[in-house]
Amino acid sequence: MSNGDVTGLTVAVVGLGYVGLPTALALSDAGASVVGIDSSPARLRAIARGAVDLLPLHHAQLACASAGDRFRLTPDPTAVRSADAVVICVPTPVDARREPDLTALAAACASVVEHAVPGQLIVLTSTSYVGTTRDLLVEPLRARGLTVDEDVYVAFAPERIDPGNEHHTPERTPRLVGGAGPHSTRAAAALLAPTASLVRTVADPETAEMAKLWENTYRAVNIALANELADACHSLGLAPVPVIEAAATKPTASCRSTPAPESAGTASPATPTTCSGSWARCGSRRPWWPPRSRRTAAGPRGSPNAHWTCSRSTPSPRGAPGCS
Repeated sequence: MSNGDVTGLTVAVVGLGYVGLPTALALSDAGASVVGIDSSPARLRAIARGAVDLLPLHHAQLACASAGDRFRLTPDPTAVRSADAVVICVPTPVDARREPDLTALAAACASVVEHAVPGQLIVLTSTSYVGTTRDLLVEPLRARGLTVDEDVYVAFAPERIDPGNEHHTPERTPRLVGGAGPHSTRAAAALLAPTASLVRTVADPETAEMAKLWENTYRAVNIALANELADACHSLGLAPVPVIEAAATKPTASCRSTPAPESAGTASPATPTTCSGSWARCGSRRPWWPPRSRRTAAGPRGSPNAHWTCSRSTPSPRGAPGCS
């Protein structure tokens, strides 16, 4: 695997949901032989029939892949043994207490570790706390007697899929990669290069994990703020959209967030408690999360689902003025 050429490689994609299936199709489209693994027979049957929720581009990829001999579906977790690389795309939903439920992720990682073979690359994409890659992959592999970055290669590359948004498909979106060593980083970057607009490598899995939580938190907080201000506009008899468009004309402090009934992604509602869990692991004081930030799914009264864009922000020195 070099220079992003995956032709001839066998890649196992574990979890074929809204992240895993487009990932599998992108790798197949790039020339890899793909083994799609999912524990749900119903999901596998739906994919085989083409009865899945995909963008037209990805439906065309699915039809092409299904007609060829480089795309195979199976519920058998031992199929990872035949793969050169394994990409884990398992969801991390929230439970009834709004806490991240890592049951499926932990089970998938344990299965991959059990069946991992020397020379294999394992890439985790699921949103979780900082340290997940080491806890669920690096350390268990080491316990099996496999030296990471020598015998096997491990990296975290957070998914950035925006479901249903044809303007931000995975192929048009940059990808972060943080490996558990330089060889792991290079291998994962080469694997994912054909599936992204560019690949940005970072120092380690923890940096990539925190970057994912950072972007999700920024997104959730801004949507929550937009929801609060939209409620205020309704109370004052104002339409929120013209106010947002007017405020967005300031070039030095533009953050064009629009109200939405959801926090725009399955991982976003879990982000505050995921961050808090990361803080607690290292003994730091947990940050305070405003209640509205924890329940952005509530949305403003009567608001339609809407697309959002936000500008880049950097921390200000303590006591320094913010936007003005």
